[in-house]
Amino acid sequence: MSSKKLTTIWKAEPHTIAKIDLLSAYLKAWFSILGTKPPRRNAELLYVDGFAGPGEYTNHPTGSPIVALEAATSALNTHGARWKAGDIYCAFVELDPARTENLERKLSTVESHARVHASTYAATFVDGLIAIKAARPRSFSQAYPLFVFIDPFGATGAPFTAVAEILSSPSSEVLINLDADGIARIFRAGDDANRDILLTKVFGDTSWQESLSFNADFVVQCRQALELYKRRLRTLPGIRYVFAFEMRGIKDSINYFLVFASGHPLGLEKMKEAMKSIDQSGAYTFCDANVRQSLLFRFDDPEEFARQLFERHKGKRVPHDELHDYALNDTPFANPKRMLKWIEENDLIESVELLPGKTRRRGTFSEDAVRAIIFRQGVIHAQG
Repeated sequence: MSSKKLTTIWKAEPHTIAKIDLLSAYLKAWFSILGTKPPRRNAELLYVDGFAGPGEYTNHPTGSPIVALEAATSALNTHGARWKAGDIYCAFVELDPARTENLERKLSTVESHARVHASTYAATFVDGLIAIKAARPRSFSQAYPLFVFIDPFGATGAPFTAVAEILSSPSSEVLINLDADGIARIFRAGDDANRDILLTKVFGDTSWQESLSFNADFVVQCRQALELYKRRLRTLPGIRYVFAFEMRGIKDSINYFLVFASGHPLGLEKMKEAMKSIDQSGAYTFCDANVRQSLLFRFDDPEEFARQLFERHKGKRVPHDELHDYALNDTPFANPKRMLKWIEENDLIESVELLPGKTRRRGTFSEDAVRAIIFRQGVIHAQG
């Protein structure tokens, strides 16, 4: 979001509506999967919206809190007797009193399932989390599913320590609006923007001092901020899956990144499916300027990423699980199958180790059959 002062209800830019659509698509999957296959029977599901807003826009009827209630209700109605989890709790944190009042009015108009419970917290993100944790402590300490959407105005407001606390729970995930543009501006402004204190809170330590380059151009600094934030998330215990979705403004400039973090591969697989519902190119980029334009290029062709995968692993024996994680974290794909097929077609695989009793056809790389891939040491020849 922009850091500029907004009224109680404001106009949503195309990237904001896309963000809400992405969240809605993911929550539908999240509630359904964890409602029917919870980590433990009757475990409650908790969704937290860290910067909830008024619940609507002047040009769009539903904000993130409304699509959350709708997704939760839809999941319960759809699965009926197959539902194995407990009730769903939705907590909405919003500091502005007028927006909180409007949100509560808007929430009262939503027809939700009897097992969906909505609460609002007129507080900062940090204070709201403290209150929510006091109300629902098991979601922050046990295997009770927890998903937190963190969408602040500007670069500050969501300190890394708070994100780390959320992700310390064994069944938690976050989707964070990382205002890389705002971070780069604070970095450039120096003492005039209270840089040292603010950026240390954003990243949780002083690693930004070595990771952001003073002499780099603005776009490079934005991407450096993103890469550092992803690295910081991966230092948290159990967080193996981190991926970013780029949101660009009307002038095709970087606006912010939506960063997803989870300890479970299925979470990132489903988030990528939600992301692709917004950007069919597979580049995981949404640009306001391209809302009504046809795609000029496609970024989901496996060749480019297959080349990168091979260069990273050539001459090595690599377990299939490691390749799967690489595909999730570093490519547009949910698994490495299409990339491995291209590599095998170009005779760059030495051998494929199979699990006991398993067979495979050339060009197929099922995780149920393949134990590991041994890559050749060769060189990929340029295309003619």
